[in-house]
Amino acid sequence: MTASFFVRLATMLATASAVAIAPVGAQRSVGSPDERATALEARMTDAERLRLLHSTFARPDRTGKPLPEGAIVSASFTPSIPRLGIPALRETDASLGVAWVNGQRHDGATALPSSLSLASTWDREIARRGSAAIAHEARTKGFNVLLAGGVNLAREPRNGRNFEYLGEDPLLAGTLAGETVRAIQAAHMISTVKHFALNAQETGRHVVKSELTT
Repeated sequence: MTASFFVRLATMLATASAVAIAPVGAQRSVGSPDERATALEARMTDAERLRLLHSTFARPDRTGKPLPEGAIVSASFTPSIPRLGIPALRETDASLGVAWVNGQRHDGATALPSSLSLASTWDREIARRGSAAIAHEARTKGFNVLLAGGVNLAREPRNGRNFEYLGEDPLLAGTLAGETVRAIQAAHMISTVKHFALNAQETGRHVVKSELTT
């Protein structure tokens, strides 16, 4: 991993994550996000850098092993680095509502229609308002990363996750996905851009060989 990679990662953590959990009225650090991130990364140990490169699948397993301290049942959890003020990353699915994790969460959530239905409206305002509602619910539940912003194109009609995406037209999909990401970020959540490359099928996705040529 290059130093620039960690600077970019620190930029994300020093801005979006910190804002997502910062108390209202908290004093902001001086300097641009890039300057603050560079200074933050320089203070990190190698062990702390490596800690940010992997996460825990935050779900109870059959062994009864407890979740990491501070984790919420969800898609992913990355521990905080308290001495540097780096918050934990609490990540939840997804584009259509806050996931209930196969029944392991019981706090309720609003379920929206499929993204394919959203695409058929061609309506930016609906895209923005729907994602804003999901983001606010996610933040209320203690999350700061929303695994939404699905921009994968529906190239393979048998893909089991096409319902999460915005159709096969790149202009339409990109326009509406841009509105969803903008709404999520406006709610002080980190938005991800997901499944947009080499993920055109669900069957065998853990074993299939994908080759990208230019």
